[in-house]
Amino acid sequence: MTSEGNVYRRVLRRETHASRTAPAVVVAAVLLLAILAGGGLTVWAGLDAGGRDLAGRVGAVLEDAVRNPVVLSVTAAVAALIGIVLLGLALSPGRRARRGRATGRAALLVDDGVLADAVAAAVAARCGLARRQVVVTMARRRADVRIRPISGVAVDEHGAKEAAVSALSALGFSAPPAVTILPQGVLS
Repeated sequence: MTSEGNVYRRVLRRETHASRTAPAVVVAAVLLLAILAGGGLTVWAGLDAGGRDLAGRVGAVLEDAVRNPVVLSVTAAVAALIGIVLLGLALSPGRRARRGRATGRAALLVDDGVLADAVAAAVAARCGLARRQVVVTMARRRADVRIRPISGVAVDEHGAKEAAVSALSALGFSAPPAVTILPQGVLS
């Protein structure tokens, strides 16, 4: 692969995946504030009698809190919840609703909403329906097509599937469509 191809691949990856910088900065800032506060209190307690009295009172309050099972349970639950959220942020794929492809000379980045609108317009035209009767959602690996037909008029499911495939392939993307024809129609 050429150096342009490598650049395109990196740019498309960066644009289709969300960054983990914000959660990492928040966690680092909270930890830094806790360390600085603890260090500041320690220095103050070492230099001033008022600081020692305050540290003693805080220590007594914390000791009483540690002996209370309700406080321990709530603290453990909050810590577990924060841990689960941070693990989820770290391990989730972080994909944005965009798709990209690269050719020899250019890289193309398309929002999933644009693809969904193009597929919906193609399916509506192929089935002879109003555009508002076709709803398309782009999932990670497929296009979910929901059709609300006109009452009493049959919709060709195979034709709708073909229209969705041809619309996606014309744009250079492939996602197998899952076509659902809703049982309740609309009045014409």
